[in-house]
Amino acid sequence: MKYKKYLIWSLLFIMFYVLFVSSFLMNAWGYISDKNYHLPKESNLLIFNATTMQSPTSDIWVYGEDYNNYYYNAGLKAEDIITISKEDMKSCPNFNPLNVSTWCGAEIPHK
Repeated sequence: MKYKKYLIWSLLFIMFYVLFVSSFLMNAWGYISDKNYHLPKESNLLIFNATTMQSPTSDIWVYGEDYNNYYYNAGLKAEDIITISKEDMKSCPNFNPLNVSTWCGAEIPHK
C-alpha cells in the first residue's frame, strides 16, 4: 500500500510532463487539424519541437528540432523535410538553425 502513493504521484508527473511540458499537444493538434502537418521520420510526437511556424495562423512548421537533429520543412510532403544532425553542425561555420542556407551539406529542394 505504501508504494501505491508513489506510483500514483509518478503517473501524475508523467501525465503532466507529456501534456504540458513536451510538444505532444501541439504536434497532436497539428496532426488532427491539418493533413499537411508532417513530423520528420527521425522524430516523434513527444520530442519534436517546432521552432518556427509558417505564419501565426498556420499549423505548418518551417523549422524544428529534437534531441539529435535540426529539421527544415521545404514543402507540403513528408519527403520535403530536410534533416541535419546537431553533431554535424558543430563544425559548420556561421551555422544558424533558423536559416537553412547556413546548413553545411544540406540540399535544398525547389531552389
